[in-house]
Formats: sequence, structure tokens, C-alpha cells
Amino acid sequence: MLALTLDLLAGRYVATAYNDRDAVEWPPHPARLFSALVATWAEGEPESAEGADELDALRWLEEQDAPDILASAECAERSPVKVYVPVNDASIVGEPDRQKLDDARAALARSTDARATAKAEKLVEKFERKLLDDTEKLVAPPLKTGKGDAARAARLLPDRRTRQERTFPSATPALPRIGFVWTGIDAPPTVTASLTRLLRRLVRLGHSSTLIRAALASSEQVAELAGVTRRYVPDEERGTLVIRWVAAGQTARLQRAFEQHRETEPRVLPARFVRYADGVPATTRATPRSVFGENFIVFARVAGPRLPIISAVGLSRQFRRALMSHAEEPIAEMLSGHAADGSASGSAHLAIVPLPVTSGPHPDGALIGVALVLPRECTTEGRSAVMRAIGEFERVHFNADDDDGRDPIVALDLGRSGVLHLQRVSWGEDRRATLQSGTWTKPSRTWASATPVALDKNPGDLQHSDARKRASAFEEATATVIEAIRRIGLPTPAEVQVLRSCVVAGTAKPSQFPRFPIDEKRPQRVLVHVRLRFDEPTQGPILIGAGRYQGLGLCLPIINTARSVEDAQ
Repeated sequence: MLALTLDLLAGRYVATAYNDRDAVEWPPHPARLFSALVATWAEGEPESAEGADELDALRWLEEQDAPDILASAECAERSPVKVYVPVNDASIVGEPDRQKLDDARAALARSTDARATAKAEKLVEKFERKLLDDTEKLVAPPLKTGKGDAARAARLLPDRRTRQERTFPSATPALPRIGFVWTGIDAPPTVTASLTRLLRRLVRLGHSSTLIRAALASSEQVAELAGVTRRYVPDEERGTLVIRWVAAGQTARLQRAFEQHRETEPRVLPARFVRYADGVPATTRATPRSVFGENFIVFARVAGPRLPIISAVGLSRQFRRALMSHAEEPIAEMLSGHAADGSASGSAHLAIVPLPVTSGPHPDGALIGVALVLPRECTTEGRSAVMRAIGEFERVHFNADDDDGRDPIVALDLGRSGVLHLQRVSWGEDRRATLQSGTWTKPSRTWASATPVALDKNPGDLQHSDARKRASAFEEATATVIEAIRRIGLPTPAEVQVLRSCVVAGTAKPSQFPRFPIDEKRPQRVLVHVRLRFDEPTQGPILIGAGRYQGLGLCLPIINTARSVEDAQ
């Protein structure tokens, strides 16, 4: 085992989240620690024999898997306050437009496939050249003096420099100690000695105000720390947190970046994204899972009508129609939900699920995104058909003049409701809880419906004046819900409650939703809300009932936690 601990000497950690300038990064990302170690090595005597050993140790460390993180579960976050900081040189920093370059670099850091990486690298190169050209023009001596030169020169004085907006979000954990643990590996003695020297010289992590004391830790110290902190573990199956770690070649990338701009450019942290689970490692016993997969393809609303939750089915239908209109012929069963003869598919297929706001300070149920949910056992051909349809849908909306390295914004015509503009977001890119798949998939014993379940069978009158007939209808509805749960591969719940009222914040009563199905030639389904309790934690997503492929029957895990709920707006 290799482990190290960091003590926050000021009791707080100041570092900005990679995808939200107003949010703090917690727990600290190990990629940030690695960059701090490389900087510490470079500030020492890198040309000496000890420096060469330290460089070898860093290269060894970058090839290891992502570590476990031990950090306090209770953490107070300071609300960010905007601070306007004088720039170093108004002639250089204050003028060139860096936003497109920053966005392109962020897209490069997020890219996960060769095509996206190649595209992002070209954009980074393009915007770097533009920034250099703009900077050269600003610092070049004027060919002749003009009436504006005196004012421009005056702006170089410290009290007249322009200000740039900055925020310094910080976290104050209950226990100001953090651990990084690589289990199952033993570092060579030379690596251990080199890391010990680097950690002794390491003085900060994140912002310069985060002073630290770092050291290697023994197994006893790790066990003691694990008993009073939360353990965050890499877990591609259950992971709901996006945390950055490094890959082989990271040290060389950091060196090249430094040689290129010598700290004149905004620092960008090259990294790879790792899914982390919040809690203890998964047990050897398999967690019950539904037939639907956890890796959502999410489109976020960027403009257009803010639709209410009762519009879920209509939005789902329009999105599927748009995809099918851009799909290759014959349209794949995975996308259409119908076999070649036109009959309903007999196996799980793509579910298009509008995502409502059901948490945060204002859970109004507004649909702020759409998730494309593929079956867990989706074939390569089926997934490829869906992805090609998405790609063609985006291609027709692509505008080269507005190419900023992000996915195109697609337009969805909703008729009288207007045009909804949506943009695909990478996993973990959007911090809003509603748009994170983990919000809808994390294991839980208790689940409740965010959108009502469309019952596969008519249970009878749930509002009958006769108490016995009403009770019989509820019994029939409960049995139908249990059968719907089994149909998606989950065990029978220990308890099922069928309700005509709301269960989750932000939703609406079943009676407020439009008729389902919309086609009046087909029998109308009874809509109900449900609360489910399983004997053991059960993995989502849970989509049940006759409308599960169209946004109905979407359930939310109900997890009791003392931690603050992230703003979903």
C-alpha cells in the first residue's frame, strides 16, 4: 500500500471546481496533487541526482490507477464572493479574448474518444495562434504616436489597471486532514524516498492560501483516518462523482505546457476523468439492477420554453421523432421501439426521459434536460444506430462560424409551445443534480416516482365511493406495479405504496397529467404515483409501467443524508 496524508494548516481548502467557477472542489482531486508535486520538483534541483530520482518517482506514480480519497463528509462551503483583481499588465492580460481558448482547452480535457480529441486539439491550436497574434499586436511598439497612447500608457500604472472578476470558493471540513491511498501496490524504495522528499517540500494545494503539511502514511494511520472520514473510491459501475486523475505521460505534458507559455497563459490541468463512488467500496454481493443502463446521454436545455413536468410525454415523443427523422433506413428497433413488421418490440430499447427539477431550493418540476437511456445489454449495432442518429441530428445544426469546440445546439420544434434548444453535455460536465445520471441511478432501498406510473392493466376505480371496491382497485394496482418492477429485472419490493397524490417535490398529481397514451384510439392508462421499498439497496434507473420509454414511471432514489442538496436549477 502507498498512502499519503495532507493536513490543511489553515483548516480550509480553496480550489475552484473544474466545471463551475463558483463551486469548490471537494474532495480534492488527486490530479491537482500530482501537479503540485511536479511543480515542487521543478522548483527544487531537477538537474541533480536526487532531482532525477524524483522525476522517475513522478513517472512511476502517473502510471498507477486512481487512488482512494479519504476526506471529511461534513464540509462547510463558503458562498463565493466576487473579487475584482488588478491584472499584471493591462497591455497583455486585459485585452486579448481568451474565452474561446479556455473553452477549447476544457473541451480537450473532457474528450474521451479519438475523434473528439482531434477536433479539440485543432481548436486549441487555432485559438492559441489567434491569442499570440492579438498579443503581438498589443505589445508591438506603435509605428507612430497617437492621441490615445498617453491614456494607454497610464493604464499600466498599478492603480489604473483593469480588474478581472475572480471568485475564491472554499471548503472548511470538519476534519482538516485528507488521505490519498493506493491499495494493493508497493512502491520501490527509491520511489518512497523521492516522494518523501517531495512531500516535505510541498507547501500548498490549490490556491496559494491553502497551506498544507504532507507526508507518507502508515497502514495504521490510514486505518485511523478511514474511521473518521468518508472514503471515495474509483468505481466505473456506481460512480456518480467526476474526479480528475492523471495518465502516463502527465509529467511530460506539464513540462511541455510550462515551456510553451512560461506561466504567461492561464493554467490548464491536463487530466483524465474517473468515476468515483461516494462511500465504501461495493461489496462482493451483486447489487440488483434494472434492465436500463446508468450511462445516460444527456441533452441540457439552453434556450426555449421551460416546460412543466406534465409535458414529459409530449417532449419525449417529439425528441424520438426528431431522432428517427435523422436515422438511417431501415430504422433500428433499438431506436424506434418497433420490430420490422411494425409490432411493439419484445425487448428493452431506447427510453427517452425528460428530466424534471426535483431537488434544490426551488424544485418546480421544470424539464431542464432530456436523457437518452439505453438498455444495459444494448448491442453494439443498436448503440451505433442511436449514436449515428444523434450525430446526424447535431450535424444539421452545426455552424462552423460558431464552432467553439462544444457539441452543436439542436432545435426541437414543439409546435405551439415554441422551439426548444438543447445541447449534449459530457458526463459530469453540468453540475446541476437533475442532469447527473447518478441522481437517478444511485443505489437505494427507497424509491419514489417523479413522474406517474402508467399501469399496464386497468385496476378499477381508485376513487370509488365503496370502500371495498376502492381497496380492491388499490390491491390490483399494487399487483400491477409489482409485475412492472419484475419486468425490468428487479426483485419484488418489500413494500409498495400506490398513491393518487404527489410523492416527490416538484412533481404533479397523476390527474394533472395529460391522457396517456395520447392516441385516443388506444385504451387510456390509469396513472398513479408510487413509493417503493426494497430489502437491499437497488441500482437504478428505475423506469416502470406502460410509459417507461416515454418519460413516465421515472423513479428517484430517496436517500437520507445530512449533506446539503446541490442546487438543481
